[in-house]
Amino acid sequence: MYNEKSNYAVWHRLVDISAISLFFAGILFLLWDMPGAPQRLPVWGMLTLLLSAYLAADFVSGLVHFLADSFGRVETPIFGRLFIYPFREHHADPLAITRHSFLETNGANSLISLPVLGAVLALTDAQADLFFRLWVCFFLLAIFLTNQIHQWSHQAHPVAPIRLLQRCGLILTPKGHAIHHTAPHDTYFCITSGWLNPVLTSLRFFPALKATIVFSCGICAKISGKAGRDSQTPSNTMLP
Repeated sequence: MYNEKSNYAVWHRLVDISAISLFFAGILFLLWDMPGAPQRLPVWGMLTLLLSAYLAADFVSGLVHFLADSFGRVETPIFGRLFIYPFREHHADPLAITRHSFLETNGANSLISLPVLGAVLALTDAQADLFFRLWVCFFLLAIFLTNQIHQWSHQAHPVAPIRLLQRCGLILTPKGHAIHHTAPHDTYFCITSGWLNPVLTSLRFFPALKATIVFSCGICAKISGKAGRDSQTPSNTMLP
């Protein structure tokens, strides 16, 4: 397990620095490689790209949050520390995220975005796939901001511009996110804008997805603490 003083190891810091640096280098190259995009796209088209990318990021944030909360083990080498532990720690100590540095807050999202960014740069054409590239750029920037937005939702006194965005409902609000922190923590997983939370909750999307995964794969869900029918996998580790 990790404690407050030692949980941000040197190797983890180096991974975060490298991931954030590579992420922004890739985004800048992506933008540089598609000149003229604003002139070729009307305002309504640009707004449509922005909105759809933002909604997609909200959905992906909820999906990743759900998976990390429900499956996997903290002790899994590297992956468990980078991606599982922060979510499990967050339920044990919701304010821990407010004590994380910029690097620790945003490194994991940068790292997980790099394969997508690399694939887009390698497999698409700057001219033929211009609008798709622009959409991916918006989407990945929203993904990058997700944990930062999440951190702001837990801060007692975020700066005035952030409070304004929260009051306007443009980013995750403390009130909306508090629903997720009400036991049993099994709803309102989306943490970018939070706009999709009521929709996915009314559809019972995540309970249905969890039941499907457990039934299909025999994966042991953290909340139930039981192995799948044909699995000998031990129950996942809970934070104290």
